[in-house]
Formats: sequence, structure tokens, C-alpha cells
Amino acid sequence: MKILLVDDDEVLIDRLTSDLVAQHYVVDTTTNGLLGWEYARSAPYDLIVLDIDLPGLDGLSLCRRLRQTGYAGPILLLTGRGSNSDKVEGLNAGADDYLIKPYTLTELTARLRALLRRPTVMSSPTLHWGQLRCDPNANLVTVADQTVVLSPKEYGLLELLLRHPDRIFSNTVLLERLWSADDSPGEETIRTHIKRLRRKLKQAGADDMVENVYGMGYRLRPAPPAAEPELTQPDPSLEQAKAEAARAAAIAAFDQFRPILGDRMAALRRAAAALRQPPLSDEVQSMAQGAAHKLAGSLGLFGLTEGSHLARRLEDWLVQNDAAQRAEFIALVAQLDAQLAAGPREISAPPGGSRIVPLAVTPRSTDTRHRVLAIDDDPLILAQLQRLLPPWGLDVVTLSDPRQTWTALEASPPDLVLLDLDMPHVRGVELCRQLRQQERWQTLPILFLTACREATAVYELYQAGADDYLPKPILEPELVNRLFQRLERGRLLQTLAGTDPLTGLANRRKGTIELDLLLHLAHRYPQPLSLVLLHLSPDLALTDSAKDLMVGLVAVLPTLTRRGDAIARWGPQEILIGALAPDWSSPQDALGPPLAQLLADRLRSSPGNLGPPLGLHLGAATFPTDGQTLDRLYQQATHRLASLG
Repeated sequence: MKILLVDDDEVLIDRLTSDLVAQHYVVDTTTNGLLGWEYARSAPYDLIVLDIDLPGLDGLSLCRRLRQTGYAGPILLLTGRGSNSDKVEGLNAGADDYLIKPYTLTELTARLRALLRRPTVMSSPTLHWGQLRCDPNANLVTVADQTVVLSPKEYGLLELLLRHPDRIFSNTVLLERLWSADDSPGEETIRTHIKRLRRKLKQAGADDMVENVYGMGYRLRPAPPAAEPELTQPDPSLEQAKAEAARAAAIAAFDQFRPILGDRMAALRRAAAALRQPPLSDEVQSMAQGAAHKLAGSLGLFGLTEGSHLARRLEDWLVQNDAAQRAEFIALVAQLDAQLAAGPREISAPPGGSRIVPLAVTPRSTDTRHRVLAIDDDPLILAQLQRLLPPWGLDVVTLSDPRQTWTALEASPPDLVLLDLDMPHVRGVELCRQLRQQERWQTLPILFLTACREATAVYELYQAGADDYLPKPILEPELVNRLFQRLERGRLLQTLAGTDPLTGLANRRKGTIELDLLLHLAHRYPQPLSLVLLHLSPDLALTDSAKDLMVGLVAVLPTLTRRGDAIARWGPQEILIGALAPDWSSPQDALGPPLAQLLADRLRSSPGNLGPPLGLHLGAATFPTDGQTLDRLYQQATHRLASLG
């Protein structure tokens, strides 16, 4: 389990971190509220602990921002303020618990354990796999009642896999989840811990529990059935057929782009020839470096992983330009040339005999397709994305010139954006930053495809607003898996950020986006747009009967409007409807009678209501007659409000 601790008391941070690490938690710490926000955006945390009085961004504001952007995990506030009003303010900001200073370390850790036991985080207090039992409260793992002694990181790996039995975890995700930001181990560390965990589980009788999904990462195998285990064995002929089909597709795609790959290889051969008879000119070096960079990024999509690594080494050499090691460069060019000459036909099984297993996700039906906008100046990457993703229900719109991004967004709003980092005209980081500055695209999932792995560059991506990044070379299984993870998370964020909790309608934030889109269409294809305002009176806090009426309006409006109309709860007493070229001659004539009848029925059903009498008012305005902007149309509709009963 991973915890973020944001507190400007360094003594507290040191003591609490030591105690939590001893209990097998992974802890990230910072003393600044703004840095806490950046941490929370860049990694998934199971729990966040916030002091209220923080520099940069206070804890209450940080808590609200976390909730507004979709963080659903528990939040514990630490503060020296102990009044009832302070507690209410903290809980209203979205905190799950509130602890007043001074407090004991024992009480704090007990509160954290209680929060982590809640059903939203943990569906069962004990995790099971066959005869294996994992008790998170006691940090105890047993197999057939035999205790298995694990190191903290081994325990963390096992617990994470048990909590998400259907998910594949790449090395990058495991490093994010199980190591703190201050640690920077390599991927070899993951393999070492997995190897040790497997050995200990095998010795205890839980053999073959953790599966290595080639090219993707690790996941939990399905638990062994009680009977007929032979039925769960994979069909070798089926797996062979899948492998052959994948190989054939890779070969066809590779043959299609041989000319482009050949041009890039020619640039590297020219550099190798120049090194045999120095000097290496700046022009030849620059072209070779660009070719190596693009080959490192694209060859993995053809299954040529080793070729990608060779290209990466060539790129690194050209950056350093160590003349003393020119023989190494020439040899690497020859190796890469031989790999490209052979192509995907010579792809061999991965080291260690690991087999290629099916993805954790299955191809989606055409009813649930998603739209992906891919922006990259490498035509090979774009072409491979168009080949690989549609069978999974992901329709790809490609763009090689980032300057056309805004036109593409308006023409076909995507569910996710893939960005390259280094592009001509506009850098991917700058484009990402521009997208996040537009309210409409603030919750749009943005992933980077990049060959850059430096920590400073990755931090820059997250600073610009990226949700994730995939380091090149990119393999199909990991790409598909990560895209679906981000689509699901993006859908959750959009729902949390755009839905009114009482009615289920779009809230004002999301409604503005939808109504602006209708208004944009009305401008572009000249046709009228009606804006209809429903207003409940009196203008007081909603009573129970008023809330009941509001919910009743929501139930009846779909029968009075058309598919494609925008409906949003605009304020506590207001609902706003936008309709392009409506069939009705006037909104009042079409909506007035049924809504007046609804109001009368509600009033008759609650004769004992002693509160102020409810009233329902309706007003409307039409584009372009009454105004050209959403604000102007809303003002006109407000001026024309008339009572329906």
C-alpha cells in the first residue's frame, strides 16, 4: 500500500515514515502543498495524509482539488485546529477523517489502518489464492496454514497482485506503486524481487502463482480449481495459431514500410562510412541521430525489440560522439542492418522460454468503441497504431503536424490523446500544457509516447498535465493495456467532475461544454438553437419537496426532449436545456403544459407541506435572434421567465 504524507513538520515526517515503512507501507513525503498536488497527480496513492497549514497550497484547498479531479482514496487531515466549525470545514472539503494535534503515533497509525480497511479500498479483510491467505492487518502470509516469511517489498508485490487479480502490472507501474519517489531502482530490481517471491511461494506449496506476461509485466495466474485442473491448461494449437497470426501481421506491416526503414538505415550507414574515414560532419551526424531516434521508437511495434535497443545505443553514441569508440558504433550499425534485413521472420522466443500469453483485455464490440487522437511526426508509429488498435475497439485518428491539433479536436473530439515528445513546430509538452489550459480538455486522458527516460523529462511531462507516458520501444500488449487503464480512469474523472449528485444531469461545468458545442454547431451550420431555462422558486435552499420536484423534472424531461439535446443542472434551482432546430414552434407551448401538470401533481401529493409554496418558471431564448453567446442567451431566457403554476 502506498501513502502520501504532506506535512511541514519534518520531525513528524521522519517518525511517521519510519513507523509506516516498518509496517510494510511505501511512503512518499513532502513539506509543500503544491508539491503534494504534483505528487498526487504523478502516482497512485492508496491514502493521503494532509496537514492543513501548509506552504504553497493549504491542506483544505489541496483536499478539495483532489476530490474535484477524481481522487477517490481516503484522505486524513492533521491539524492543530480543534473547533467544531474547523472539523465541519475539513469534512466538507472531502476528508474522510480528522485528527487534532497533539496526537500519539499509535493513534495516527490506527486511524490509517481503519481508513485502509474501508470497503472502497479493500473488498475483503483477507486476500485468498488457492490455499494461500494474506492478512493485511497482520502482514501475515500463509499457505495451508504454513507461514511464509517475506521481505517488505516481496509482501508488497504479493498484496498488490492479490488485490488486482485481473490486472497486468508493468515494471514501470510496479516501481511507481511499491517504491517511494526518493528511491530510483532499475527494472532489474523488479525481476529480482519477483524471482525471490516465486521461490518462497514455491517452497511453501504455491507454485506457479505469478505469471510473466511477455512484453507487458506480471499478473496473478487464475487460482487452481478444486477439480479437473487439466481443463484449465491452454490449448497449444490455439496459442500457436495466435502467435502465427501475430507474426504474419507484423511481417506484412514491416514489408509495407521497408522503404522508410531503409532510408533511416541508410543515414546510419553513411555515418558509419564517415567514421571509417573521418571527419563525421555535423549534417551527417544530425541525420543519423534523427534516424536512430525514430528507429528506437518504432521497431518495437514490429516485434523487433532487440533492434530498438540497438537503435537506442546508436542514438546515445551519436549524442556523446566518442571518436575513440567509433568501432563500436560501426559494429552496432552492422548488427542493426542485419536485423532489419531479416525482419520479423526471424523473431525468436523470449529469453528463458517465456511464452506469449493473451492480453488481460478482450477485443471490444463496435458498440463500445473509443476514439484516440495520435499526434506523432513518425509515419511508422501512426501507421502501426492504426493497424494495432482498431481490433480492440480503439479507432485512431492520426495527425503528423501538431499545429492541426485544434482543428482535429473540434472535428472529432477524442476520448484519449497520444502525444510524441519531440515534434517539429510544437513540442509535445507545450501542446499538452495548452490542452490543460482549456476547460473543455482538462479531464481528457493524455499519454506520451517517448524514447526519453530521463527523470527530469518525465517530471516535465507530468508538470504539463500528462496522465501517463509509455517509453519507446512500445510493445502492443503494454500499449493496449495502458490505454484501457487510462480510458477507464478518464471516464471516472469526467463523471466525478461533470455530474450533479442530486439529479445525475451534467453539472454547470460539463453543461457549459455541451452547450458551447451545440452553439458552435449552430454557428458553423446556420440553424436556430433554443435555450430553455427552468427555474424553481422561491430562491432559497432547496427543501425536501423542492428536491423531489427537481428529481421529478429530471425523470420527465427525456420524454419531452430529443436525443442529442443538452440538459444540465445550471444552479440549485435551475435546469438549462439546449436544442438545435427543435421541432416545437415555441418551447413554452411544447414544455409548458406537461411541466405545469407535473407541478400540480406534486403539490397535490404533498398537501401537508407548510413551507413556502413551490413555483416553476420557464423562459427561453433563440440563437441567433436573441444573442450570439451562451451568456447572452441565458440572460434573455432569465428575463422571459414566466410562471407555469
